[in-house]
Amino acid sequence: MKNKRFENKSESFYSIKSDTISDSLKIKMGKWMVEEKKYLDSACQEETKRANDDIQKNKLVFFHYFGMVEQYKGNIEMNELLKKYNIEIDSALTYCTIPSNLQNCYANVMSKEIDKRFGSKFLDSLRNVAEIKYIKKNPDKIFRFEECDWVSRYPGDKDYNDFFTTSKKHFWQNVEYPNDFEVRKDNELYSSMSAGFILYKTGKISDIKIDITFQNKKNYRYSSYFINELKEFVQKTKWIPAKSSGIPVNSEMRMTIHFK
Repeated sequence: MKNKRFENKSESFYSIKSDTISDSLKIKMGKWMVEEKKYLDSACQEETKRANDDIQKNKLVFFHYFGMVEQYKGNIEMNELLKKYNIEIDSALTYCTIPSNLQNCYANVMSKEIDKRFGSKFLDSLRNVAEIKYIKKNPDKIFRFEECDWVSRYPGDKDYNDFFTTSKKHFWQNVEYPNDFEVRKDNELYSSMSAGFILYKTGKISDIKIDITFQNKKNYRYSSYFINELKEFVQKTKWIPAKSSGIPVNSEMRMTIHFK
């Protein structure tokens, strides 16, 4: 979504690096920062006034935020729902170099007015409906890990953190190190192997790809052995399908095993 308000916005003076600069430049930068603060204060006041004027005209605007914020899948579906309430759509960028209270002031005023008129849970409720609509409209999509609910997909785990310990523990219960495998020395980095695969909402898996890295090059002679063991482990495990907004979905999956 293109937003003309940000096309001519210069880079914030707050983002200027000050690692090795002279005292005179530091003074100049300090003046720049003061001037920018004045500009941002003025811009925020203008945006706030414009927002209040629009509200008096019964105009409401919902903003999709982009930048260092949580991203959503169902923005199109969210727009469709908002239109039913005569709420217009726009977009805004978030900047890590500008104080949060001095950016997107128009959008902030509008957000508070929407909460005031429809209730504090109104937007979250619509967002949840929009996300569910998106998932149902895309039944065959392979969802990224971060798009899914943060729960473990390994059977028997009580929470997400269990996955990192129980899966590794169960793998090594049935896999033995070769007699002449050279274990990690104190000054060496950990060696590991990772399995990436697609976990379908039916529980089926496919596209298993395994990467293996040994710090001790001599251990590469056992690559095939460990790769086959991990592949068999992945295939035999009865994985719990991922969910997004509480709905089972196809997803990317990855597990990592470290060597001793």
